[in-house]
Amino acid sequence: MSTFSLMLNKILSIIFAVVLIPFSALTHGIDLISVGDRTDSEKTNVVGIGAYFRSQGMTSDGETLYFSSKTTVIRTEGDAKTLINANYFAIPDELKEFGIKHIGGLSYYNGYIYAGLEDSKVWDYPIVGIFDAETLELVDYYIMDSEKITRGLPWVCVNNENGYLYCTDHSKNPTKLLVYDTAREMAFVEEVILQSSPYAIQGAEFYDGKIYAATNDDTQAIYIIDPVTGGVEKLLDRNLTGGSEGEGMTFIIKDGKPVLTAMDMGPLFINAFVREYPFE
Repeated sequence: MSTFSLMLNKILSIIFAVVLIPFSALTHGIDLISVGDRTDSEKTNVVGIGAYFRSQGMTSDGETLYFSSKTTVIRTEGDAKTLINANYFAIPDELKEFGIKHIGGLSYYNGYIYAGLEDSKVWDYPIVGIFDAETLELVDYYIMDSEKITRGLPWVCVNNENGYLYCTDHSKNPTKLLVYDTAREMAFVEEVILQSSPYAIQGAEFYDGKIYAATNDDTQAIYIIDPVTGGVEKLLDRNLTGGSEGEGMTFIIKDGKPVLTAMDMGPLFINAFVREYPFE
């Protein structure tokens, strides 16, 4: 980690210790009194500026976690809190020329982080950004076809078995999976018609041949999507506190087993929860 990043992290840690502990108690309390049909088994609460850095996408290399905000990419230990590395200025000037100002969902593949990048609310330049998983620096990017990707690129996920990258044609009510080959400079492979439309997918990951997609629909549900048939099945409802926003998800390995891990912003938008969910 750079000297600047270390200094900034130390300053942020001091601020957290002195100022944000009451906010941590408050946000935990709000979450506890609104449990309802909540299905998470464990949760980590990050408050203040740390929540901002964990406010969009997440992915994992199996052991560590990666998070995005609109303009940053960070890496933590599996506890979601201990910072390993950070790129606090992850959108370079050459992408700002296209109006890019939003980093969305992430997916780890073969030593790189693939990210959906957007010129938010303009939708002219959906871009796949590729970050080095160690340095977190942008090493390549591809401008995608805005006629196929019709409303931005809020998420991408990569199948680790064949290197195919998946996204949808529309960010709110998608009708198709769009498939691209990372080994052939993001060449278009095919489209798969979805049998139903998960609303507002925020992030997704591949596991055991299926896509697991986290949404910000009425129950912040997580769905299983068959990348071959386009079949869609609800896995679980997150049932977050009213006013919360469901964000991305990934899988991390603990005790040799995959753990479904998903993120959400609390209703006051001063904290982020990283939650674990039962998964067989």
